Amino acid sequence: LSITAFRFVAAPAFRTYCVGENIQGFSVDYALPNNGGQVPPLFVKSSEGGDQPVPVKRMRYSHLGCNVVHEDLAYDLGVNTHAAKYTFKKQIELGCGGKLPAEHGHGTEYSAPKAAQSRWKKMDPLNILNPGIGGLSSKYKYGKK
Repeated sequence: LSITAFRFVAAPAFRTYCVGENIQGFSVDYALPNNGGQVPPLFVKSSEGGDQPVPVKRMRYSHLGCNVVHEDLAYDLGVNTHAAKYTFKKQIELGCGGKLPAEHGHGTEYSAPKAAQSRWKKMDPLNILNPGIGGLSSKYKYGKK
């Protein structure tokens, strides 16, 4: 068993921990700049007003030799983890100069750079391979008639 197996057991272990401790949480992956990007702080004003809630557990692990970080943050029940997640993401990009997502693709949660969106549209003009990813429309032909 190699050390790389750690990242494949960390996410299910985090979910199990949250269930067992009767808490909730989220995971995020991001890349910090090569110039020694700072650890994203957790004590910032949220976009909805007020302070960002403090997690009860913070687990960070990363790749050796690159700046990709995986982070799991656990919160008490009743905390709006959706708002906490987006405040944290903004802090990564604006406060630390990081990039989201780091390695797992843009999915439907992130807006891809315009160059990536343009490339995807050229590769998939019918929008049938991955509809709705990277901030693009989920409609056939991107909603064009």
